[in-house]
Amino acid sequence: MSIVTATLDKTRELGLKKVGLLGTKFTMEANFFSAPFSAQGISVVVPPSCDQDYINDRLMHEIELGIITDDTRKGLLAVVERMIAREKIDAVILGCTELPLILDKSEFGIPFLNTTAIHVERIVNYSRQ
Repeated sequence: MSIVTATLDKTRELGLKKVGLLGTKFTMEANFFSAPFSAQGISVVVPPSCDQDYINDRLMHEIELGIITDDTRKGLLAVVERMIAREKIDAVILGCTELPLILDKSEFGIPFLNTTAIHVERIVNYSRQ
């Protein structure tokens, strides 16, 4: 049961057409989100390289270690805000399971898609069948 497929299904359910992707640098550079989303007519965009470096650094040196700061939260939200302005995204995928620890609610009038919660919901629904 794929976290990517579950997230894609949620994105389709919400009628989204262009989503931003945040995660580790590996996740943002790889195509395991963009390829299946694109096949369904949904664009996946990532932040510019300097923002990817910032996100990856904060994930590795703070968030994954349980260090949650307002400065980092504000920095991550600034990245999302720039993506909304530049790329006109209509949602953001929290593509690292630790990101919901710091980005714990939707902001700026767009959904923040918690891939962990979406995946768990899919698993629970499957187990009830």
